[in-house]
Amino acid sequence: MASNTRFKIGAATTLRREIRAAGGVEVFAIGRLDEAGEVADLEVHCRGNSESVPALLGRPRPGEVVIHNHPSGTLRASRADMLLANRYGEDGIGVVIVDNEVTRALWVVEPHVVRRRAVPSRQVRRFFRESLPRVLDGHEARPGQEAMAHAVGRALTEETVAVLEAGTGTGKSLAYLVPAVLWALENRGRVAVATYTRTLQAQLATTDIPLMLRAGLRFRYAVLKGRGNYLCRRRLKEADDERIAAAQAGTPPDEQSRLIGAIARWAARAENGARADMAFPVDEETWERVGSDHDQTLRARCPHYAECFYYQARREAARADLLVVNHHLLLADLSIKAETGGAGILPRFDRIILDEGHHLEDTATSLFRARLTARSIQRALSPLLTSSKRIGGLARLNAKFGNPARSPLGPAAAMRVHQAVTDLERVLPLIHSDAPGWMEQIAAAALSPPETTLRVRGTVADEPWWQAQVAPILDEMGGRLAAAREIIAGLGKMLSEAPAEEATREPQPLFDLERAERRLGEAAMTVASFPGDDRDSVRWLELARSKRSGPPALPQATLNSAPIAVGPMLRDRVFEPLKSTVLTSATLTVHERFDHLVGRFGLGEGEPPTTGAFPSPFDYARQALLGIPRDLPPPDDPRYEAVTARALVAALEVSGGGAFVLCTSYRAVETFHHAVAAQLGDTLPLLRQGRFSRHRMLARFRELGNAVLFGTDSFWEGVSVRGAALRLVVIPRLPFRVPTEPVQQARVEKLSREGLDPFRAYSLPQAVLRLRQGTGRLVRSQGDRGAVLVLDRRVSSRWYGRMFLDSLPPMRRVVGPTRRVLEELRAFYAAGASATPPAG
Repeated sequence: MASNTRFKIGAATTLRREIRAAGGVEVFAIGRLDEAGEVADLEVHCRGNSESVPALLGRPRPGEVVIHNHPSGTLRASRADMLLANRYGEDGIGVVIVDNEVTRALWVVEPHVVRRRAVPSRQVRRFFRESLPRVLDGHEARPGQEAMAHAVGRALTEETVAVLEAGTGTGKSLAYLVPAVLWALENRGRVAVATYTRTLQAQLATTDIPLMLRAGLRFRYAVLKGRGNYLCRRRLKEADDERIAAAQAGTPPDEQSRLIGAIARWAARAENGARADMAFPVDEETWERVGSDHDQTLRARCPHYAECFYYQARREAARADLLVVNHHLLLADLSIKAETGGAGILPRFDRIILDEGHHLEDTATSLFRARLTARSIQRALSPLLTSSKRIGGLARLNAKFGNPARSPLGPAAAMRVHQAVTDLERVLPLIHSDAPGWMEQIAAAALSPPETTLRVRGTVADEPWWQAQVAPILDEMGGRLAAAREIIAGLGKMLSEAPAEEATREPQPLFDLERAERRLGEAAMTVASFPGDDRDSVRWLELARSKRSGPPALPQATLNSAPIAVGPMLRDRVFEPLKSTVLTSATLTVHERFDHLVGRFGLGEGEPPTTGAFPSPFDYARQALLGIPRDLPPPDDPRYEAVTARALVAALEVSGGGAFVLCTSYRAVETFHHAVAAQLGDTLPLLRQGRFSRHRMLARFRELGNAVLFGTDSFWEGVSVRGAALRLVVIPRLPFRVPTEPVQQARVEKLSREGLDPFRAYSLPQAVLRLRQGTGRLVRSQGDRGAVLVLDRRVSSRWYGRMFLDSLPPMRRVVGPTRRVLEELRAFYAAGASATPPAG
């Protein structure tokens, strides 16, 4: 806590920083208290002058506090303060006055202690039984949907962690959205819903939420992306001004300048400024010049603040009852709050619901992964360096602050700035040009052949070839990166003495300097700790061909590190800080048990979570057939690919196409696509992943009705094709992950050290969940009918096959010779063709 002000350190730091950024004037903030009655986090909403600030009457909620500072340091409530305090107090909102350093506080009104209200069960029932049927033609009650909605409501009310599996067709999205909205309205709170895929996020925003509104629920919602997805008007104007000036000077436009012009024209009519809404692609280097960035914002001092795309989205989110985000953004927000104790990326929320929850471990691993490439080093430095395209940040800083005759810092400081810039103009171009060479040397020393990976353990670092060839390169890299960062930090400290109005008049070079300092520091830390003998993380080298022009194309190394176990992080940053979290997915259980994912998510310790499974309403015994040929060779047999390809061709002839062929690698996609093309390429349209975007492939697949789609990871889940266009799902091989992938390998080794069988504890459950996701592509509605073929005999011949089969929906099974399975498949389709499909 900061002094005895009843402010947590993080919250006090945030408020102090905002007051300084506003020039020491009065600011208006809304804070939230923790269980001890201390301000745990806050958001600044208004900035005023030295004597007053606007006070928002409708924004704060009961139990929160409104905070403003008195720049004079006199903590005495004025007559205006008392009038507002009376009004806020009647609504249960507290009022606090602080000094500019947030070391003293006057609590004028204590906030009302909010007593949480339960989600009304009667309203849940009424929505699903009365309101929804009125707006959704042909809707039939789904008992599992309503039961799940009550379970979600209980978890939100009783402040528990709930892990809920909802089978395909349950109507999972509405089952959690409805109680989430009702809880938020009853408690004047906010619920954050996070999805893993953009597809599901779009479904919530364009289908499910509008349906709830049509059904009579009155609430506010917002879909918020990460800040880097929004265009920055200030940075775009600066880049566009440079483009125009270059054109006026007669410089021929390059591809980036043409692209910036196109972005500027698009921004003039854009509604939300989201990168995904652009009808043309924008490369990373260009977007880095014009995208919104947390480290490069003037906040309320920005001349574009009122029309800023990002802050418009934030303002909408601050008014919302329901906030829709993705997993990565949610975890990043909670991590920042855990580390700083203050405000994060998102407006505060009281409860969270994580859909597609089986991906939570992968999201956390990705969030905390470090990756260093030659390109990332160059991108950190490029904005500071002058090129043929633009004047670099160092030259601009030198012109403004390094000239003794006109520097706002004074002659002596200007000379020091000039010297630091001169040093950096000598050092940084060398690092920029040497970075690719460093990575090429590491690659050449470490691996042969290229385009593979190498786990870096402590033992590897002791080997002679590493000590002789790689260690010296890492030492040189780390030393030069750290030295450059120190010079940049020193320059930044000098420039921090400049008057605030000078810093804000041309802020971009200062932002570029701060970013370079941070990124070089992170890069130096990654190099210094690589390799390390840390058992909590895994480090590896990745090799790929260099994209530098000119032969020969040399392999380049990428330095990677990632945490091995993310369960403790999830427990500390997600499940424990929040009063209630609901995790849901169609695939959370293995052999009808939640143990695997509960343990991986760090929920295996302490009080166990509430769990529940809500089965699919589909009649799988009637709608689906599971075929398992027993006479095919196993995947490790040399004959496997040829024999399996023949069985695949025969199955496609029976179904007449309309199939997904779900593979476990791109090589398998190529192999089976080639084999089918040779036999059926003239009779069936074949779609292969990699040739078109996923969206375009699915659209084409639905249109054709008899297509065969060959895909890997991204087609195993998150895609839905209803009707006869998809009537067959073929899985040539059980989806065990590659054991040589570094993170997977490290997790297997960790389990072995703990005395567990890695196959039973990790590899097998992961594969079972993946198979469940793949088979879930088939039946998507009451009227769907089709078959799943698993062409991997291990599912019936190995002991662990029972684990796979018992985890699948209760489809009618045919296990036997390929000939018999195909006969049953033919009869199944014939029976479906002569039957009248049920409504649904």
